[in-house]
Amino acid sequence: MQTCKVALIQLLVGIAVVLFLVFLNYDFLYGFYIQDQETLAGPIINGFILVLFFTGLVRIIQGYGYYSREEAALKQFRKNLTRDIDEPDEGISGHSIIVQRYQRVRELQKAGTTVDQNALAATLVAQQSLRTSYPIFINNILILAGVFGTIISLSISLVGANEMISGSGSISGMTTVIHGMSTALSTTMTAIFSYIFFHFFYSKLTDIQTNILSQIEEITQSLLDSRSVTESDVLRNTDNILQQLQSLIAEMKSTQEKNSHAAMLLANVIKISQESNGSINHHMDRLETLLRDGFRLPKLKDSSK
Repeated sequence: MQTCKVALIQLLVGIAVVLFLVFLNYDFLYGFYIQDQETLAGPIINGFILVLFFTGLVRIIQGYGYYSREEAALKQFRKNLTRDIDEPDEGISGHSIIVQRYQRVRELQKAGTTVDQNALAATLVAQQSLRTSYPIFINNILILAGVFGTIISLSISLVGANEMISGSGSISGMTTVIHGMSTALSTTMTAIFSYIFFHFFYSKLTDIQTNILSQIEEITQSLLDSRSVTESDVLRNTDNILQQLQSLIAEMKSTQEKNSHAAMLLANVIKISQESNGSINHHMDRLETLLRDGFRLPKLKDSSK
């Protein structure tokens, strides 16, 4: 089961347990928080704390849902990388983080631009921090809200103490002091419980976010390793090409020298052949003359005459 779904189930179970405990202790909680309150300071402050708490939980639940979809997209993307398909983002929503990262890397590679993974990671972290900014605010403000409620409640107690001193043990002053102390206790309890519950699931959200972002950077690195060419690779390939060119030039030079030598030999052969042809013609003429003289044949007339 995916991490986000586990965390979401835990959150829903936690809310159900809290509601069940509230139902079992409803009479006590109603009397402690609402009934016979001399002022509205307690209900207002506690209500403010609970509003912050529940709105923060809503944003955490939304975050769980969002990152649950991102986990599914990452799983599908990893599966596509092992399959024989042209595009690993096939069948994945274009709004997912991993698809947007893949398309961005591909655009930079097509443009011939160096892919700066650190810059991409910093941009992604800045974008995703917006999804946890409100939960961070709630996580930091809950305890402060409890402290604020305690200060207000102690101020009410001081007013009651002043009435007791001014009225020589006034009963109303004593009631105000007790009410202030009770309100301080209730606001502190509400803030502490809300903070513990909220912080537990908020920390899970940040862990899930960190895990997903690290997986995205891991996949990006694997894509860059398989598709990019480093400077050392370029230098190595250039050196190999230069060595091959030097070898080819040496072979061409050797071949040219051999061709020149062959041409000289051919010229000598042609010259010797021409000289041989002239000598053969001379000897043929002499042989013809001897044959005619021996057989007393008439000499041929010159065709030019």
